[in-house]
Amino acid sequence: MSKTGLLKQTGFTLLELLVALSIFAIMSVMIFGGLTEVLEVRSATNKYTTRLTELQLAFMHISRDIRQLSNRGVRDQFDSSLAALEASEIGQYKLELTRDGYPNPAEFNRSSLQRVAYGIEDNKLYRYRWKVLDRAADSEPVKILLLNDVTGFNFRFLESNANAITGQGTNWVTSWPSQVNGAVTNTLPIVIEVTIELEDWGRFTRLFDLPDVI
Repeated sequence: MSKTGLLKQTGFTLLELLVALSIFAIMSVMIFGGLTEVLEVRSATNKYTTRLTELQLAFMHISRDIRQLSNRGVRDQFDSSLAALEASEIGQYKLELTRDGYPNPAEFNRSSLQRVAYGIEDNKLYRYRWKVLDRAADSEPVKILLLNDVTGFNFRFLESNANAITGQGTNWVTSWPSQVNGAVTNTLPIVIEVTIELEDWGRFTRLFDLPDVI
């Protein structure tokens, strides 16, 4: 057999090349589609995990502050008296309180108490803290961002005006300090309900019992 005849027998025909290219194109599309789907799932999972971590950290901050509540009022930058716990649906700070456990590793000559607050700015939940308890006119809080896309941040307080014998007289209120028969009470609630509403995930509610505060 001549060399020319051998080459003709071992080469690919045009039809075989077209079939091979078609199979390669189909497999490439399938692989690309599968890879794209995997990357999209991975991106969605990372986004979900990040969002969940942010929500858990926000509730962790709130829980620590509430559970270390101290019954110590302060004075604001206008020299007005503020209760140990303040909460209102209006104003910049939705929840403001005095907490214990302010870290002091350098052992400065200062109190272990700290004033903190929570508020919403442009649908963002922030935590504020002051370096002093009784604020001066130039006292600015240090704030950290906790959550984005927050559409609601609400509270309820379980107050106890219970009779020492019958145990009757508990009810929920939506602001603090509470009023009893028209007079502002100096007591603290026994439970605080915190609700955070997110644009993408909806509403989350947690209950926090308060320590025995004197």
